[in-house]
Amino acid sequence: MNRFAFTNLSLRTRFLVAMGIVFIPLVVVAVGSSVFLGHAASTLNRVVEQPVYKLQTTTRLQNQIRKAHALVRDYAATPRYTLKTQFELEAQAAEAVFIEMLGKPFFGPREQTLLANARREWKDSMVLADVVFSSDASRATLFQLDQRVNQIMFTLEQMYETFYAEINAQRAQINESEKGFLLIISATVGLGLLIALVGAAWLARSVLVPLREFEKGVAHFSNENLSYRLTLNNQDEIGRLALEFNAMAERLLAHRHKLEELSVRDGLTGLYNRRELEKRLHQEIQRARRYRRSLSVLMLDIDHFKNVNDHYGHQAGDEVLITVADLIQLNVRPVDVVCRYGGEEVAIILPETDAAGARAVAERIRGTVENSVTTTPQGDTVHVTVSIGLAVFPRDGDTAASLIHAADQALYAAKQEGRNLVRSH
Repeated sequence: MNRFAFTNLSLRTRFLVAMGIVFIPLVVVAVGSSVFLGHAASTLNRVVEQPVYKLQTTTRLQNQIRKAHALVRDYAATPRYTLKTQFELEAQAAEAVFIEMLGKPFFGPREQTLLANARREWKDSMVLADVVFSSDASRATLFQLDQRVNQIMFTLEQMYETFYAEINAQRAQINESEKGFLLIISATVGLGLLIALVGAAWLARSVLVPLREFEKGVAHFSNENLSYRLTLNNQDEIGRLALEFNAMAERLLAHRHKLEELSVRDGLTGLYNRRELEKRLHQEIQRARRYRRSLSVLMLDIDHFKNVNDHYGHQAGDEVLITVADLIQLNVRPVDVVCRYGGEEVAIILPETDAAGARAVAERIRGTVENSVTTTPQGDTVHVTVSIGLAVFPRDGDTAASLIHAADQALYAAKQEGRNLVRSH
């Protein structure tokens, strides 16, 4: 018989040994997990903030360059000293954004190269702009300037590809963090469960119940259910760990929503993009077919939008697009889906809306736009109208593509008949 066998020890000694074995891993779990969660939350905050900053700053730089370019074009059409002064301010602001971005250490080598190329093109553009402001510029000079600015925009657009690649990589990093967190918690929880069962029944009540709750939370996380929250109210290390767990879940969920929103929204107007339109329209058609409900689609186009860009500049055109997008959203329901289809075209999905209801919505939007004006940054007022085409499921089309095509044909008819009209397919 083994004199040192565990069963040969007294109950009191066995209980004390079990208590010691249980106590040490629990302290390690509480302290280690708190440190891990705090570090993970801090890392995730930095990971998400950087791409958001890059996207916002690159968009700001593009807008700044567009402003400066528009002023040069305006000066070439109608020379005014104030335009030159405004241009110098806008050019300085654009250069400041270049310097700010190039000074950030978290821009990668490819992004730094693209920024440097864009800045070099921008300096060349400044030389051409000086020619325009110092003398009567030829059409060739203006054409060269336009080409330079277009090249800058193309270079900056290339940066978005690296940003989105970085965001996707960060999503993978977040998933890996979740897996690591699952591994750590599963190992420590498993160890705690085993020791607690060997130790004593009261340890099972005080340790296993909260640990099982953690297991449930980790399982939800592994299934990407970030809305799940732990319901532990313990006033000990496990309770604090649960608070950290829930706080991290909140941050992860907020960051995911932020990234998802960036992927489905148009950067200028804030409307849904074309890809999201196709997805939502497909879903609404399936729902309308299944429950035999009405469904309508509107295609809207701003009349003579090219004239706005040509006369007032692209910045004014952007302001008009933003104004029209805001007016549309004020005249539709929360369940309606408003998307920028392309250029100055907007598509609107109207669930559970028949032809009469869709026409009423379209006329309301058309009248609102007709009675509104947009003030440009230069102080000019721009008045625009819209033409709207209407198509109804399944009368005009029973697929997303056919319904969009029918609404587009109706829009074409509205434009052919004089614009500022609503027409059905």
